[in-house]
Amino acid sequence: MICRSCYREVPPAAAFCPHCGVRLPAVRAAAAPAVPTPSWNNPWEQRGGRGIVAAFAETLQQSLFHPAAFFRGTAPDGGARAALLYAVIVGSLSSLVAAIWVRAMGRHVQWELGGNLMPLLEDRVTGLGFLVMVPLEIALWCLLLAGLHHATLAVLGGARGTYGTTLKAVCYSLSAISFIVFPVCGLPLAIVWMVCTLVIGMRELHQTSTARAFWAWLLPYVLFFCMVGAAVSSMMFMLGKVWHQFFGGRFEV
Repeated sequence: MICRSCYREVPPAAAFCPHCGVRLPAVRAAAAPAVPTPSWNNPWEQRGGRGIVAAFAETLQQSLFHPAAFFRGTAPDGGARAALLYAVIVGSLSSLVAAIWVRAMGRHVQWELGGNLMPLLEDRVTGLGFLVMVPLEIALWCLLLAGLHHATLAVLGGARGTYGTTLKAVCYSLSAISFIVFPVCGLPLAIVWMVCTLVIGMRELHQTSTARAFWAWLLPYVLFFCMVGAAVSSMMFMLGKVWHQFFGGRFEV
């Protein structure tokens, strides 16, 4: 600091100039700019003050019809267990309602995922096992899918958060499974809606681009089909070699 009277250098914290004795003006530290604190308003993660039923209904409505605003109001860190619980509840309830209307409409109705569900529903023991296994299968599916998409997003350079961040996007996108309660068109609608919601969720929670979020969803399936195609091609090639070796590649008797 320089004294304005004698223009000599003085210590920064000095109240008087050691050279000319002039009182020095107090130097105030510049105030740090205020950092806005984000306000999270995810209903399910704040269900303690709303009630479970009301929080579930609000979360379902917001994640289905206002996904961008919903994920912007969801904290990217923490709350992964709550999100997984929500996915298990919405998936189990939707599967139960779909099973009920399939049974109510009779044997001529085919289960949307393929095959007839009536023998399963008519057997009480098997039906009970079905209801017990559904929540476990949903939880396992969410955990595996989140790991797959998070790894792909990390390779693409779009993973700003942790595995739990991607898990939350996967779990809340499962709200779209509620569309399976509608006969015939419910399953295709649920799949398309779930993909769109998942891409938006990964984009907002990881603060990345829509393109990276979309490719993080698509690439695992592309790689899977490429691997299946490569395996089938290799098998056909081996069968061709075996045929040529043992039968000479000719069809004569």
